[in-house]
Amino acid sequence: MLVSRNKPYHAALIGLVESAIWIIAVSKVIQNVADPVLIAGYAAGFAAGTILGSYLEGVIGVGSMVIKVFTPIESNDLANVLRDNGYAVTVINGEGRDGAVKIYWCIVKRKDLKKVMKIINKNNPKAYITTESVNPISLKK
Repeated sequence: MLVSRNKPYHAALIGLVESAIWIIAVSKVIQNVADPVLIAGYAAGFAAGTILGSYLEGVIGVGSMVIKVFTPIESNDLANVLRDNGYAVTVINGEGRDGAVKIYWCIVKRKDLKKVMKIINKNNPKAYITTESVNPISLKK
């Protein structure tokens, strides 16, 4: 993920540490391949590392997310609320299945995602929200 977010040096450093740990762990398991405790320990360590890595990625919050919020046209205006909290928002008027809608686009740092979601849910709990990772090419202001 770090490579796709244009952070190749961070990715290489993590890969270096990860591969060193992998080599040490696998060499111990291979030396005693008949020992089910070592095999189970390696498998459990791998699973724990996956969970920990996922958690750390969420805490560190590298990169950006785009949040798209869909609301009926007559709903509370989210743009001003989000802007008052320091977030840039683009508003698009559109047509949905049940009539006119407003679509709010907001690009935020991944670490701010929970905060922004709370703001949206507080001001419009029935909004339909999607998120996706962003790999910006240019962010000229």
